[in-house]
Amino acid sequence: IEVETNFSSVDNIIINETKNLLSKNIFFINKNENLIDLNKLNFLENINIKKIYPSKIIIKANLTKLIGITHINEKKYYLGENGKFISSDRFSNTKKLPLIFGKFDAKKFLILLKKLKSQQINHESITKYYYHKNKRWDIYFKNNILVKLPNNDVDKAIRIYKSAKKSYDIISNSIIDLRIANRLIILN
Repeated sequence: IEVETNFSSVDNIIINETKNLLSKNIFFINKNENLIDLNKLNFLENINIKKIYPSKIIIKANLTKLIGITHINEKKYYLGENGKFISSDRFSNTKKLPLIFGKFDAKKFLILLKKLKSQQINHESITKYYYHKNKRWDIYFKNNILVKLPNNDVDKAIRIYKSAKKSYDIISNSIIDLRIANRLIILN
């Protein structure tokens, strides 16, 4: 078994997870079954298994990019770009990541990130996200600006925020409330 990843310490984890294949005949190994097993390693993405006859298996995978830190049942998790929660026990991080608070669906958070990215809002300028029970987000920026987004039509609210940033002198510790449709409220 050969493993090719973009992070060498992960190679040993993959080898340990697939060592049961060493005793099997390569002709009877089901790639899809093993792919399901490797998908349990939630810090991996783009997993590809290739059988090379007569006796070699090549596993290629990428380490998912970490995009945030959250807590679930008082335990710290990283959120990967693959939409999976990764236990901090199993994975270490040295990069400064934004905190994500609230009970949120990872897929919906990824949609929010895509919307922010499409409006050229830098994810690295954000320190915290807070998800409310009414399905809306608050975003805290590094310059202590809080943006309160509505629970629907987020794209339009982000555009309003961007134009307000250009038009008004928004200072640190400001609150930009976009929860009411077609309204911009700035509190200094």
